[in-house]
Amino acid sequence: MADRAPRLGRWQALARDREFLALVGVLAGAFLLLHFFGHVIAPVLVALAIAYVLDGMVEALVRLRFARWLAAWCALVLALAAALLAVLAVLPLLLDQIARFVREAPQHLATLRAQLAAWQQAHAEWINPRLVENALASLFDVARDWGGKLVSFSVSSIPDLVALAIYAILVPVLVFFLLKDKPKLLAWMRQWLPAERRLFLRVWNEVDAQIGNYIRGKVWETLIVGTVAWAAFAFLHHPYALLLGALTGISVWVPFIGAAVTTLPVILLSFFSWGASEQTLSAIVAYLIVQALDGNVLVPWLFSEMVDLHPVAIVIAVLVFGALWGVVGVFVAIPMAALIESVLAIALERQGAVEAEKHAP
Repeated sequence: MADRAPRLGRWQALARDREFLALVGVLAGAFLLLHFFGHVIAPVLVALAIAYVLDGMVEALVRLRFARWLAAWCALVLALAAALLAVLAVLPLLLDQIARFVREAPQHLATLRAQLAAWQQAHAEWINPRLVENALASLFDVARDWGGKLVSFSVSSIPDLVALAIYAILVPVLVFFLLKDKPKLLAWMRQWLPAERRLFLRVWNEVDAQIGNYIRGKVWETLIVGTVAWAAFAFLHHPYALLLGALTGISVWVPFIGAAVTTLPVILLSFFSWGASEQTLSAIVAYLIVQALDGNVLVPWLFSEMVDLHPVAIVIAVLVFGALWGVVGVFVAIPMAALIESVLAIALERQGAVEAEKHAP
C-alpha cells in the first residue's frame, strides 16, 4: 500500500497536467476521425503518403533555387512517369501470370490431391486419411469461392473501378498542393494549437521524422526486395517469378507476418510447377535468403532513424490496427505504434519530473 500511494500520486499529477491532457485529447480526436471517417478521407491519406515519399526530392530542388511550385511539379511528373512505366512494363506480365494460375488452378489442386493421397498411402500409420480429406475439402471450397468471385468480377468491380478513376485524378492533384503549399499548411495547422505547444511540437517532430523515414524506407524496401526476389525466381526459371516477386515485395509492409504468409504461395506455386524436386527446394531456399538479407542487412540500413520497437510490440500493433481498420490498419500499424510509443515516453518523463519536484530540496 505504501508503494501504491506514490504511484497514484504520480498518475493524479499527470491527470492535472493540462498540456499533456490537451495532447492526448487531440490525438484521441484524430484517432476517432480516422476510425469513423477514414474511408471518406482515404484519398487525402494516400496523397499524404505519396507526398512523404516525394518531399525529399522537392526539398532538394528547392535548395537548388527551384521555385517551390516548380519543384513540386517536377517531382510529381517524375513520379507519374515512373508509375506509368511500371504499369505498362510490369502489369501486363503480372496479369498474365495471375491469369495462368487461375486457368491451371484445377490441375494444380488435382496434382496436390494425388500427391497427398500418395503420401497418405505410403505413411498410413501416421497420416489420418480423414484429416487429409477434410483438408482437401476445405481447399476445394476456397478455390470454388475464389472462382465465383472471379466470375462476378466484371459486374461487381464497376464501383471499384470508378473509385480507382477518381483516385487517379484526385490523388495527384492533392499531392501537388501538399508539396507546393507545405509551409502554408503547417503554419495554418499551428495556429489551432494551444498556447502551450511544446509537447505538440515535440511529438510532431518525432513522429513526422519517423513516419517520413518509414514510408520512404518501405517504398525502397518494397522495390528492392521485390526486384531481387523476381530476379532470383527468374534465374531459377520459375513460371510465376514476377507474381512471387510482387508478393514478396508487398509482404515487407507487414513485419514478420507478411514474410510468414508469403512463404505458403512460394512453396505451393513451386510445388505445382516442379513437384517435390530440387528446383522447388532451390526456390524455397532463394526466398529464405532474400528474407534473411532483407531483415539483417536492408532493414537496419534503411530504418536507422526509425523508432526501435520490440518485435512483440510490432506484432501486437499489426493485429490490433488490422482488426480496427483492415488492410489499411496493417499498413499503418508501425507509424501508429511509433506515435503511441512517443506519447508513453512523454507520460513517463512527466511522471519522473513530478517525482523529482517532490524530492527536490
